[in-house]
Amino acid sequence: MTLSDIAEMLTDAGIEGAVYEAQLLVCHFAGLSRAALLAERRDRDYDIPALTEAVYKRASRYPLQYILGTWEFCGLPFAVSEACLIPRPDTEVIVEQAVKALPDGGKLLDLCTGSGCIAAAVLHMTRKTTGYAVDLYPETAAAAEKNLAALGLSARCTVITGDAMTDLFDDGIMFDVITANPPYVTADEMRALEPELAHEPAHALTDGGDGLSILEAIVKVYKNHLAPGGTMLLEHGWQQGDAMEKIAEENGMTYEKVFDYGGNIRGAKLRNP
Repeated sequence: MTLSDIAEMLTDAGIEGAVYEAQLLVCHFAGLSRAALLAERRDRDYDIPALTEAVYKRASRYPLQYILGTWEFCGLPFAVSEACLIPRPDTEVIVEQAVKALPDGGKLLDLCTGSGCIAAAVLHMTRKTTGYAVDLYPETAAAAEKNLAALGLSARCTVITGDAMTDLFDDGIMFDVITANPPYVTADEMRALEPELAHEPAHALTDGGDGLSILEAIVKVYKNHLAPGGTMLLEHGWQQGDAMEKIAEENGMTYEKVFDYGGNIRGAKLRNP
């Protein structure tokens, strides 16, 4: 298969950015840099069985990130598999807000950590921050632990397997920033998602209902672990702003919208008065 053959196959499968994805696949399986790839003959036949298999797999709308095994988030590489949600650029605004809110040497709690991307990126950018990353599923928590270790951050972040809807910490344990990218997609929205999403863990995407149950539980439980002047940053759906503001008010917290790079509501910034 030539690069053009691969790009055409991905285009026919309805994949946006087919040329770019074709380049990534060839580079990965042929062991080439993008610069080296662009210097190759256009008609070069990449007779690599693993590449051919990967192209057919991607054409079936299996996620590119899982095929490559790693994906970049905040400029850092993260190992990804079906055990965790694929890190997405829009979530980087949660990291940016967390970095701004953390005092020097502050404490971070990242709930529903998945690949550990939020916790790792925040710790990497702040250097002196310490904290915890929590996930409900042992396999996912292990993936987060692996990524933190690969980035040299294990000593500053303890990974816990536990339910973010319950209180996992003793009274008096406080955090300067609490982050979470919990399952917030509604059951109705799940039916309209792109085919790739069917391969990501459904429990990381939706609560099976209105998408608010886990968000509401986190606010109710973890407002009590927010240090004076602390900030809670929760990713949520673009249509859930009003509901999140109501949840904040019911729990005696202030609410501020967090916008992504496209100008859409991406999350909530909550504080105790």
